[in-house]
Amino acid sequence: MYNTTGQPLKVAVLGGSFDPIHLGHLHLASQVLELGSAQEVWFIPAGMHRYKQNTILLDFDTRKSLLERAIATEPRFKCLDIDKAGSGDGSTYEIMQKLKSLYPQNYFAFLIGMDNLAQLPNWQNFNWLKDNVRFLIAARPGYSADSSVTSQLNDFAFVNCKPNPVSSTGIRQRLINGLSIQGMVPHQLLIEITRLYKAILK
Repeated sequence: MYNTTGQPLKVAVLGGSFDPIHLGHLHLASQVLELGSAQEVWFIPAGMHRYKQNTILLDFDTRKSLLERAIATEPRFKCLDIDKAGSGDGSTYEIMQKLKSLYPQNYFAFLIGMDNLAQLPNWQNFNWLKDNVRFLIAARPGYSADSSVTSQLNDFAFVNCKPNPVSSTGIRQRLINGLSIQGMVPHQLLIEITRLYKAILK
């Protein structure tokens, strides 16, 4: 896949549990495009999240369906199911290996929040990641770049996104407290997301 100039397509990879997909995710992806850091954003919902596998509430297919509907009106957003449970270990290393194998013509970068940067050296096969993956590091309020980590990365860039405080954890907590999540999730999914999580969190 190439862009209109015949050059490799620049793709930002956004992985996560998306439990549920929310406006914070979409805001970040839109900012990546607006700032020119990538030409497309590919969402990779986690099948077996290495750090959240026991806390993900909705099943993979439901999360993927919600995500697909949330991004349906933006052709530069795509959702891939390459990390569906049973197809791998959920690591960023494996995801990037698969993408590079399936789409060798594309130029991939992995999107990471600055709040997660300090943990990056603990990720599986960090030695391969730091040498072979471009990292887009998104700004987060209250966090600064950890130079002890960035100094090890072969290729990275900062994405100075406008902050968005919405989080999946915050959404679930509001539902537990009987509060509305309007304005936190895509409006077309508000009723369904509320129903799905209230059934689980009750």
